[in-house]
Amino acid sequence: MNDISHVNTQLMTRVEPIFAITLLAIAFILYLNRAQIRQSWLNLRTRYCLNNLGLEQLNNIECPAHLGHDFSIERLLLRHDGLTLIIYKKYPGRIFCSENIAEWTQMLGLKSYPFKNPLFELNYQIKAISACLGGIPVNGYLFFDHTAEFPKGLPKQVMSPDKVPPELQLNNRHKVETRVMAAWKMLQQANLK
Repeated sequence: MNDISHVNTQLMTRVEPIFAITLLAIAFILYLNRAQIRQSWLNLRTRYCLNNLGLEQLNNIECPAHLGHDFSIERLLLRHDGLTLIIYKKYPGRIFCSENIAEWTQMLGLKSYPFKNPLFELNYQIKAISACLGGIPVNGYLFFDHTAEFPKGLPKQVMSPDKVPPELQLNNRHKVETRVMAAWKMLQQANLK
């Protein structure tokens, strides 16, 4: 009996340092990769946020425009009282913008990059889908992820994972209006073709 106890003590004496070294190695690797781990976590959080907006979603819908060319709606959400278009913009850095100016500015470090005001395209798509749906309320938002900062504030039609409008949060308490559901079913059928 004493021999078994002695063997167990020797085994534990050998295992404890190996276990401690393994834990230290894991902690060191996690420490070295903390920025990548944080980035992966934030990307996962962004995908989760996008996928849980509205009551239901349709993605990549082809919509015939009445102005001469087709376009694709990235994400369309069902709300209890209408539909919402979402356009995901991947612009890291500081974004300086306003609703009615022609160009917005992206600052990455000390460099600035102008880009067309994406609200104009969003509003064009809202008008086009509204024309197809005959009176169903349609609104829209630009979605910027965690890599974008807005030092001067967010325009009304811009949201982020931390600033989701209450009407877009997953909410089953409201019953979807009949005419809204009929339009949604029509879009689902058109999207399947």
